[in-house]
Amino acid sequence: MYQTHRNICPRNCYDTCSILSTTRNGILISVEGDPLHEYTKGKLCAKALEDVKKVYSQKRIRYPMKQRGRFSGYWERISWDEALNLIAGTILRLREEYGNALPLALNKYSGNFGVLHNAMEGLFSGLGSTTRAIGSPCWSAGVDAQTYDFGTFFCSDPGDMGKSQLIWLWGVNPAWTAVHQMPLLLNAMDRGVKVVCFDTYFSATAARSSHFIQVRPGTDGLLALGFSKVIVEENLLDPDLASYSLGHEEFIQYLRRDIDLNHCAEITGVPVKTIRELAVDYAKTHPACIWAGFGLQRYTNGGQNLRAIDALGALAGHIGEPGGGVQYGQFKTWQFAGQLQGLHPKQTPESKGLLKSVPQDKENREDRLLSINNFAEQALQCSDPPVKMLWISGRNPLSQDGNLHLWKALIQKLDYIVISDLFHSMSSQAADLFLPVTTHYEHWDLHASYWHYWVGVNEPTIAPVGESRSDLQIAWAVSHKLNQLAPGSCAFPTGGEEKETLLKEVGPDMLEILGLETPEEILNGPVRARFPATAWENRRFKTPSGRFEFGSARAEASGLPAFPVYRPPLSPSEEFPLRLLTPHHATTINSQVYSSETEKEDFIFHLSPEVAERYALQTGERVLVWNKFGKLEGIVQIENRLPREAVILYQEPVKSNLPLNSLMGTPNTDMGNLSLGAPGFALNETFINLRKLN
Repeated sequence: MYQTHRNICPRNCYDTCSILSTTRNGILISVEGDPLHEYTKGKLCAKALEDVKKVYSQKRIRYPMKQRGRFSGYWERISWDEALNLIAGTILRLREEYGNALPLALNKYSGNFGVLHNAMEGLFSGLGSTTRAIGSPCWSAGVDAQTYDFGTFFCSDPGDMGKSQLIWLWGVNPAWTAVHQMPLLLNAMDRGVKVVCFDTYFSATAARSSHFIQVRPGTDGLLALGFSKVIVEENLLDPDLASYSLGHEEFIQYLRRDIDLNHCAEITGVPVKTIRELAVDYAKTHPACIWAGFGLQRYTNGGQNLRAIDALGALAGHIGEPGGGVQYGQFKTWQFAGQLQGLHPKQTPESKGLLKSVPQDKENREDRLLSINNFAEQALQCSDPPVKMLWISGRNPLSQDGNLHLWKALIQKLDYIVISDLFHSMSSQAADLFLPVTTHYEHWDLHASYWHYWVGVNEPTIAPVGESRSDLQIAWAVSHKLNQLAPGSCAFPTGGEEKETLLKEVGPDMLEILGLETPEEILNGPVRARFPATAWENRRFKTPSGRFEFGSARAEASGLPAFPVYRPPLSPSEEFPLRLLTPHHATTINSQVYSSETEKEDFIFHLSPEVAERYALQTGERVLVWNKFGKLEGIVQIENRLPREAVILYQEPVKSNLPLNSLMGTPNTDMGNLSLGAPGFALNETFINLRKLN
């Protein structure tokens, strides 16, 4: 018997696709896009189309597993009761030994963005004050930049871009990372709309755009300031600027005094003539939209880069115009009730969405918060009490974090490591206990996008494979075991129904946003939030002044420049003269691999002809790439339109015992503390050297 079910892709991705899955006699046999969803429109990316194979993969872990010695690879199947006894026994022992729960640490992020996965935060909240990873490795500097400028983090409906007469794609590669936006962009070009792609290398999106502008890594902010300088010189400013902005006069003075177009061209690699032509075109064309990607803010000057782009949009009068604006992302559709993770009742809806951990008055709980990007370093510094137990959920830090030597040192000091995941990973090699989790086809969940405005329910399609359990079921089971062994030891619920828990997350704020009367209505299918299609269309902002803030007192109070100014990125050294850039690949999201294709035999280092000539290299030759953190071997691939001072290494699966992040430290971005509690990961500030291998 065939049945159709509604699912939503939970990946850390712009699109958050609506899926129709088909089962036959309880077996998942196919997935396809939901044609009624106004954004994804019945299409799925290659990653989602591999879901059936992923669900039934022979590599998937189906039962709780215990490792006989970390990194040994000797895993034995155990029962859930034994696994829960090991976890609960360790928690109770450590809490008794140290007098509190701070030795217990949770390191969790975006392996699954479903709201019910916040149960892990809720479980740890139920234990009392614990140690948590806070912040984001993805977009922290950009979130803060737009919060300083606009007052909160919000973007237009992606369909609003269809009204644009000029589209600038700045550091974003939707052909690989946001495929459902591509039809709109291609249709725009068919209508004669100019689509300009700014990037450090000739991406798949650049190949499909009207024009490609190659920008030297980390200099995007200076280029935006150069464009703004031209707009000032040509007297193309928005005539209404004074009515909705704060500090524009001082910013204009800075542009006139400190920004030189010749210097801008020298640093960015974009000729003065091109800067002038682009700036005039942008200022004179209405509406004009900029879509700023995450890559341009993954530098030590990342927040300043995006603030400069925001300022450019405001100077030209594109903020708040239909089809215009500077789009980055949003969390306005994430205004869930927050009951699972135990949020402070006075938190704003935006901070609920950001999942920022804070104390709860009623429990007098204050968690010890460690930056997710410097977690190992900061955890090693914890001494009163030390971190002794670590639970990793929705993350793979040994494949994604920098400073692996610090992670190895931390692992040696930990008494117990638990990981909950679908497959073994670099990080599970270090674990004592592996808990098998369900895919989104095996549990209830609730999803919102950080790009489009749709919110929807994911319903279970099949029974859990093997003995896998959802994060919520695991959290309930751990709490039950704890309270069984030591009554009152955990305040998190000890059981319940997933569907009922889901509906409780659809609180009054979300009902109002979605235009629903009752939570149960969301079970009928995805619902679009009732936000205007154009962000800031009334030009009333959420800043302290209520205006777009060129000059931000909050930024200045945080030790940052009040205005968008140019701050250079880090520079290479004589010892390590090449910058390493590691963009996402079409087939992966970070270390999550979905393609059924076999892993590559070698890392492939993409070099410009200039770099290849400098090192006397040819395509296909083997090289050693190294820096003070580590080394990798791989194959050279020479390509045109790559940066002359950098090497590209895509995040692709490779048959290697050494992960890509072996070469990475943990430089921080300039912003991130305001909204997410910690700076971001400036992973584009990685520098290497290379040589040919015989």
